[in-house]
Amino acid sequence: MMHARQGFSLKHDPVAGSAPWLAPAVRGAIGIPQALFAYMYPGLWTTFFEALGYAVVASGPTTRQRIERAGLVSETEHCLPVKLLDAHLDALTGRVKRVFVPRILSTRRGFIACPKLGALPDAVRARFGDRFDVLTVDVDENKEPVRKTLGRLARRLGATAREGRRAADDAETAMRRTRFDGAVTPAESGKPYVLLGHPYNVLDPYLSGPVLHILERLGVPGVRMAFDSAPQPGGPLQWDSCALIYDALQALDPARYAGAIHLSSFSCGCDSIAEPFFRDAAQARGLPSMVLCLDEHASLTGLETRIEAFVDTVSGAAL
Repeated sequence: MMHARQGFSLKHDPVAGSAPWLAPAVRGAIGIPQALFAYMYPGLWTTFFEALGYAVVASGPTTRQRIERAGLVSETEHCLPVKLLDAHLDALTGRVKRVFVPRILSTRRGFIACPKLGALPDAVRARFGDRFDVLTVDVDENKEPVRKTLGRLARRLGATAREGRRAADDAETAMRRTRFDGAVTPAESGKPYVLLGHPYNVLDPYLSGPVLHILERLGVPGVRMAFDSAPQPGGPLQWDSCALIYDALQALDPARYAGAIHLSSFSCGCDSIAEPFFRDAAQARGLPSMVLCLDEHASLTGLETRIEAFVDTVSGAAL
C-alpha cells in the first residue's frame, strides 16, 4: 500500500453520517463510494440523501482486498485515491443502479481543487457507464457555498424547497459533527507528530492508521491535521487542500509538536508541485518533517523503517 517516499484498520471512519430525522426511503437507492469526496465532505452526502428519502448504499471502508482490487480495475497512471474510488465503485456493482459522484471544482472560496476531481463524473461514466447511472452536481465554492449546491441538487431530484432546506440543514450539521478535528492539545506522553495531507489520505483509517499505530508502538503520540478551516489568501498555492496543508505547517509550534509527516500519493500532480513549499514551510518553523508516499503495494516494512528512523533522528536531535 505504501511506496518508499507508504494495512491497519482503525474503528473511526468519519465518512458516514445520518440525519437526526430520516424520511422513509421511498425514492430509491443511491450508491456512495467511501473514497475521495466522502472524506472531503464527511457525513454530508449520506445524510443529505437519507434526509430526502433515499436509501443510501455505502461501498464500505477501505480494506486490503479493496486496495488490491484498485490495482486491477483502475488505470495504472492514477494516484491511489482515484484508484480507490474505482475500487469502491466496483464494490457497488450489482447493489445499486445509480451512484453519486460530484464534480468538485473548489472546496474553499478563492481556491481550486485538484483538476482530476473536476473530471470524476466523466471518468466514472467512461469506466462504469454500463453498470450505473451517475448522478452528479458541480461543487464550486467560488460560485456558491455548498449549502446552495445542496438546495440546487434537491430541486433537481424533485424535492420541495422545504425538504431541500431541511436536508441541507441536517447534512451540514452531520458534517460539522463528523469532520475530524486534529487540533488537539499535545498528549502528556510527549509532543505529538502531526499527520498532514489531503483529507482522503489522512482521514481514511486504512491509509493513515498504520502511521498512527507505528507511532503509538514507538511510544510517541500522533494526531491528524484539522480540515475545519479556510486557507489564507495570498499564499503560494492555489489548490485548496494543498493550501490547507501549507497553512497548517506554518501554524505548527515546534515547542508543542515534535514533527510533521506528510502522507502523499504516488503520481499526485498537486503534491509534486507543492512539496517544496511544504518543506520550506516546515524548515522555516524549525519543524522536522518527512514525506510518505502512498500506492497500492502491500509491504509495511519500508513504512516502519522510515518512521522509526525519523522518530529516532528527531529524538536524537532534541537531546
